[in-house]
Amino acid sequence: MLMTITNTSGRTINTPDQITGGVGPAALLAVGGNVTDPLPYPFGHIGPLLNSGTKQLPMHNRDWRYKGVPWLPMEPSKEWQQLVQAGVVTMTVATEVGNRDEEEIYIDAVL
Repeated sequence: MLMTITNTSGRTINTPDQITGGVGPAALLAVGGNVTDPLPYPFGHIGPLLNSGTKQLPMHNRDWRYKGVPWLPMEPSKEWQQLVQAGVVTMTVATEVGNRDEEEIYIDAVL
C-alpha cells in the first residue's frame, strides 16, 4: 500500500535540533540530537516536513505493528493515531499496483 501523510500542524515537523558549540570563528553549527515532532516508523528518516507538505512512502500492514526495534516507545499504529488525533498530520492510504504482500492481498479479499 502507499501511505501519504500531510503536515497539518502549522509548523515544520520531524526536524532535528540544531546544536551550536565553540566560540568565534571556531563556532560550529551542526544538526542532530533530538527531533522536534518526530514521525513514526517508517517515516522517521524523511527529514523535515514543512507545513502543508506531503510525503508518500510504500508501507506494509505489518509496519503498523512493527515493534522489533527496542528503542521504539510504542507500536507505530499508536504513534500515528496520536498524531492524527492531535491534528499534526492527516493520512491517506492507496493500493500499490503490482507490489503487494500476502497480507494486503488477503485483507482486500476479505473486505
